[in-house]
Amino acid sequence: MKNINRINNIRKFAFLAIFSTTLAACNNPVAVPTSETLTGNWHVESIKDKHVIAKSTALLIFNQKNQLSGSASCNNISTSYNLQSHSIKIGPIATTRKMCLPALMQQESLLLQALSKVKRFKLHDGELSMYDHQGVLQIKATKTKP
Repeated sequence: MKNINRINNIRKFAFLAIFSTTLAACNNPVAVPTSETLTGNWHVESIKDKHVIAKSTALLIFNQKNQLSGSASCNNISTSYNLQSHSIKIGPIATTRKMCLPALMQQESLLLQALSKVKRFKLHDGELSMYDHQGVLQIKATKTKP
């Protein structure tokens, strides 16, 4: 009977030790430094799993004042955005009205549609992935130098 009591006491002590350690960790969040930020220039690599046209100028530029600009492939774009954790809300997009080759115009249309659906994003090793509210990948881009 003494052995059973001793085992139960050891179990209680182990549980309390683990529980108190967990509580202490929860109360003292550690900020993990990261150099990845949405701010900067992003070259669009694919739209809805379709690679962009080679040497295309599809570019997204996010600045620190929550402004998004760039090129949708042919025309320049401008809008605002708001971040909350890994959620993003992109405002109505204004574009210039140039005409380009039909393939670029089609790609531009696809990019603008995809941007209007984006609700979440993920940054990993210089790659930006943007998803709709259902988690479907809309845009993939890589960070470039300004």
